[in-house]
Parts: sequence; C-alpha cells; structure tokens
Amino acid sequence: MSADRSVQPGESSPRIAHTGVAGLVPALRHLAAFAIVLGGLLWVAGWWTASSACWFLWLGIGAVAAVVAGSRRGIGLVAVATLAVYPVAALLGLQRATFEPMNWAVLTLVGGMVAGAGYALTIAVVSRVMPSDRRQASGRGGRALVVGAVALGLLGVVGWSGYSGYVGSNEVLLANPEWAGCDNPMTRFGWTYEAVNYDPADDVRLAATNPDPKKSCASQGTPAGTEIVTPDGIPIAAFYIPAGNGADSTAPTIVVAPGWKSNKSEILKYAPFFHERFNLVLVDLRNGGRSGGDTTTWGVREQLDVRAIVDWLEREKHPAWIGGMGNSMGAATMTTAAADDQRIRALILDSMHASIITTFGDGIANERRLPGYPTAWAAIGMASLRSGEDLPAVDPQRMITRLGSRPVLLIHGTADVLDTPEHSAELNLAAARAAGVPVTLEYCEGGTHGKLVEACPGQWQAWVDGFLAGIPEIHVPAATR
Repeated sequence: MSADRSVQPGESSPRIAHTGVAGLVPALRHLAAFAIVLGGLLWVAGWWTASSACWFLWLGIGAVAAVVAGSRRGIGLVAVATLAVYPVAALLGLQRATFEPMNWAVLTLVGGMVAGAGYALTIAVVSRVMPSDRRQASGRGGRALVVGAVALGLLGVVGWSGYSGYVGSNEVLLANPEWAGCDNPMTRFGWTYEAVNYDPADDVRLAATNPDPKKSCASQGTPAGTEIVTPDGIPIAAFYIPAGNGADSTAPTIVVAPGWKSNKSEILKYAPFFHERFNLVLVDLRNGGRSGGDTTTWGVREQLDVRAIVDWLEREKHPAWIGGMGNSMGAATMTTAAADDQRIRALILDSMHASIITTFGDGIANERRLPGYPTAWAAIGMASLRSGEDLPAVDPQRMITRLGSRPVLLIHGTADVLDTPEHSAELNLAAARAAGVPVTLEYCEGGTHGKLVEACPGQWQAWVDGFLAGIPEIHVPAATR
C-alpha cells in the first residue's frame, strides 16, 4: 500500500509549498544584500569619520553583500542601491554643510563602483571554493568577474582622482578667492600707519562704504601700485605700522605674512603682540588683498613677495634687524623666503604644516568628510601641473632645515585638525633639530588652526616675548605692560 496520499480539494501540494518557500529565500537574500549596500554607503558617507579608510569599507560592504546574496546576479542590486543613496541621504538629512551636491553625487558613484568591485571579487573567490557541481552552476565566468571587479574598482579610483584633482586644484590655487575683511590699523586700533604701495585714501573709502570692514567687504579696494613689484611682475601691498614706543624706522622690524585665504587685515590680530616694541609690516601676499596675481602657490612664488618687502624695508626704512612671523601658509612662505635670505634673522611660525599633501589630506578627511587619499595627491598634483610649480618642493619640513643658526619658534594648537600636531609641528621640530637649527615648540592647549592668539593670548604673548628676549642682537626695551 502506497504511503502517498492524494491531495484533498483545497489542500496545497507539499512539494509545491516547499518549492514556494524555497523560492523566497534567494529573493530575501538579495533584498538583504541591497539593504547592506545601501546602509553601508550611507554609513560611510554620513557617519564614518576616518574618511581615508572608506576605500576598504566600500570593498568590505560589497564583500558582505556578496556573501549574503550568494549570486552573481545580485551585483545589479549594488547599482540600484548606489542610485538610492543620494535621495535617501537627503531624506534623512545626512548631507552635511561640508558636502557640496556634486561631491555627494560623485562620491556615491565612486563608493558604489568600489563596493561593486568588492562584490564581484567575493563572488569569484567563493565560486572557487564551492563543490565542483555547484561551481559549474554558479562560478561560470569567474575570470570575467575578477577582470570586471578590477576594472570597476580602478574606474572608481581614477574617476574620483580626476574629479577631485580638478576641483581640489581650483581650491589649492585659489582660482576664485573670496576675501572678507578690509579694515586697517586706524579703524581697528586707532594706530597711525603707512599704506604701502597704494593710496591710503582708499582705506578711508572702504571704511566708509562697508558697514563692518573687519568682517566683510564688497571688495579689497584699488590694486597695489608700482613701488613694490616682485621679479616676476607682481605688485605687493602692505601696512607699515611704527612701533608704539616711538622708535624710529631703524628699530627692529617684524614682517608678518597671512595664511591661505587671508590678507593683511586678517593678520592685524597679531599686531598687538609686537606693536609696543617693534615696527611692523603686514603683507598682502599675491592673489590676496590688494596685491596682484591670480594664483596661490603655497610659498613657491610667495617667497618673492616677502623678499620684495624686505628689499623695500632696507631701501626705505633701514631697520637694524628684521624678523619674520607667519600664520599657516604664511608661516610656510616665511620659512621658504628665509631659507635663502639671511636678512630674515628669526622666525615665529604659527600653525604651520609640514607637508602640503598631508595638510590637505587631513583637512579633506577631518573637515570635509571625504577620502583624504588619493584626493590630496590628485589635488596637489593637478595644482602643481596647472601652476607649473612643484608645490611640495617648498614643504616646511624641508625648508626649515636650511635656516642654519637662526632661531625658530613654532606655536601650534593641540586641537588642530587641519595640521594635526603629529603630522606637522612634531615633524618640523624633528627636522629642525636634526639639521642643528635652534628651535622651540610651544603648544596652545585646545587651540585650533590659525586661532591660537584667540585661544591662548597670554601664553602666546609670553612665548613670543621670551623668544625675542633670547636674541641678544635685537636690543629692544622691555615691554611696558
């Protein structure tokens, strides 16, 4: 007697029911893989902070999705998930202010490509370890999968490098700079000053036509004139501020250089720390403020601007001694200028990077939440190509070794995420010491990039006073404070 029984009316066949349930399993696995890719891409873009590691995370996301899906056909879901990232991110409010829409779109596409490469590679590897009967069914085209995965990953890396190289180099070179403040020593502090290489009446006009010239100005005013011009034809403007103690123009003089996206008005914040005992020159580097030029080269050409000011000082003011102070890129510029100009007798360097590639890599990762590498390599490489200058050639870590016996004071913030101490101040300190340069490093606890006089004003003053007092040939009276 057969053990099988007939199917009664209204009752499903056990075999059909079993097949139906089994048929849902691949669909559920593919749905889970889709969720892994979508969620993973959102997590990397929205919440992950170590942005330079995202390349490995993208590969890992694709690999996990492949293991869950267990099928080559599921790679199409990676593409669908990639397309869904942008609208879902917008819906969840994950698009941070540091992300421009185009950056989001390109980064999403690149992440999807790399995740797809991880998916394809994982399927290819899994198919190799399957039993031979399943391998024939599931692993056909393994070589094509590997080739496709490599091509997809490379396309993502190359595509991102090309995009970030062009966009990043625009920012590095400041093709379209926007400068904010345009106030002067009189409006800020009530100090008399000399407008160097431009008409001082234009400062009066700027003060009258801008409601808050310390923070925002419609323009920087008339361009610099012809009194100070660099060897490559760039006119340079500056403020000359006589010392508060009444010393004449032959007294020791400090030249101050601004950082990236800054100008002589912004660096007025440093003037009170020197004004009582030193004459000051606050410079507009090229492509900033009133000075000429349309390209920023991070010290390569800007060193000519500093030397032109030193030439003017010697020609017009005859100072007994010249020191240099700079913030960020201005510090790098001052170091580069001093490396070949012995007239700059000592350096005070605030928030200075060691390597331009490293500073952009850290800034991109820590502030923009984008992959630091190869983004920084691409941006600096493209900037060097477009400007015709080797920007890393004047990295401070290299140039500081050429200062000989001239003393250097490094001041850095412990909370600097653009030039993290271990990637900048510590490297500059080690390089200077190895070369026999007399160097001191002071840390402003909690200070951020370029904001150290705001975070540690008393310490900053003490560090500078102590440093300058240790240079016997300056011969200036003690500060009257």
